[in-house]
Amino acid sequence: MDTIKTRFAPSPTGWLHVGGARTALFNYLLAKQAGGTFLLRIEDTDRARHDESAVEKIIEDLRWLGLEWDEGIEVDGDNGPYRQSERLEIYTEHIGRLLNAGQAYYAFETPEELDAMRTEARAEKRNFRYPRPDPLPTAADADKARDEGRPVVVRFKIPGRDVTIRDEVFGEVTVAAAEQDDFIIAKTDGWPTYHLANVVDDALMGVNFVCRGQEFLSQTWRHVLLREAFGFAEPRYAHLPLIMDMAGRKLSKRDGAVEVHAFRTAGYLPEALVNFISLLGWNPGDGRERLTMAEMIESFSVNRINKANAKFDREKLLAFNTDAVAAADEGRLLAGFKDYLSLNETPIPTDDDSLLLHLLRINKGFRTFADIPTKCGVLFVADDAYDYDEKAVKKVLARGDGSGYAMLEYLKAKLADCEWTEETLQALIEGICAEKSIGMGKVAQPIRVAVTGSTISPDIYNTLVILGKGKTIARIDRCMARKG
Repeated sequence: MDTIKTRFAPSPTGWLHVGGARTALFNYLLAKQAGGTFLLRIEDTDRARHDESAVEKIIEDLRWLGLEWDEGIEVDGDNGPYRQSERLEIYTEHIGRLLNAGQAYYAFETPEELDAMRTEARAEKRNFRYPRPDPLPTAADADKARDEGRPVVVRFKIPGRDVTIRDEVFGEVTVAAAEQDDFIIAKTDGWPTYHLANVVDDALMGVNFVCRGQEFLSQTWRHVLLREAFGFAEPRYAHLPLIMDMAGRKLSKRDGAVEVHAFRTAGYLPEALVNFISLLGWNPGDGRERLTMAEMIESFSVNRINKANAKFDREKLLAFNTDAVAAADEGRLLAGFKDYLSLNETPIPTDDDSLLLHLLRINKGFRTFADIPTKCGVLFVADDAYDYDEKAVKKVLARGDGSGYAMLEYLKAKLADCEWTEETLQALIEGICAEKSIGMGKVAQPIRVAVTGSTISPDIYNTLVILGKGKTIARIDRCMARKG
């Protein structure tokens, strides 16, 4: 058998959806596991929905995920161009072949005429099938129709027999002849439909394993017939189960992020997202869930892809990311944190690796990189630029006849005279706790509320070291002024 060649062929309409990312990943794993080739093609013949900026977005998302392709856009190869918008002459030539062979014909009904046919079919309680004209319109008829301002398309002439698709996930799927009709292969603007362009490109680019979402399975009979008409070899098929939310509905933005870029900007590691996505409809068969890319490649096989719909469990993804963060070394975390900061506006300086590493260390156990600015961002804003949580003020500072404010008053002079290191600050605060026979919270929490406005920050010693003495005293003064 020929070496496996798979492809990912997205339509550029926006950032990469996690469903598309899974399709890309499975095609990548199939190719790599077999020592084959993974190709990236841009399917941009739908000019009405095309977004040119989305091409770069898709490429950026795939590379962030670590899915590098062997052939295709920006990599090149022997079968280009790899944008369908640059292959119009190829499609036109293949459509002409079908027209000349009597396997396709012109049609020029208006949308209103087609709607009337559908209405009639519904009234007669039958499925609508396009009525093939007899005799078939000629090229001259098509020219005349164009001159009259009618929409001219090209339809494929189906042979009128059952079509069986042999899918390696769903088994044999047969589409009866009665369920088929003559479908459009060239639109009024001269561009090919998805079906024609997809079949021609896969054949000419040597793709012999088509792995894509289950939603395409019901369309595959068209591709089988087109391949037969052109004399193209039939590829292997593997259609992937649908991805649903935890309520069993189609995954959508109503429940949160559905785009790869959104998870990136939310502070996830790509290796955690890839690991999680790999298990949406597949498993290695030995109970493992935490897998590296190398382990996925080694274990991947089509016969372990499930038919059942996959559930997108966001809590599980967060757990995967928490584990990936805990297992990563400092160099990996630093790179990931800097990537997160480059995509988000935070007050944290991005040009001080020592500081960023320090923040990573004192936030050990964080779930996503977004947790770090949530906890530490206030330390880098202007001293008058943060608000006070009134609940924290009442609970920590005002309660007990203002005992928290009194502690701040007592601490201020001692902090002003203290050498500003983690060790000396720790000795000072622990000494006060011992002196007054009180718990750490009675000292640390008033300071924390004063300098951050809330009860959330890194440990109090690191909080103060990062702030510095001057900013700490200034923030305590600001807080004390609230007492009136």
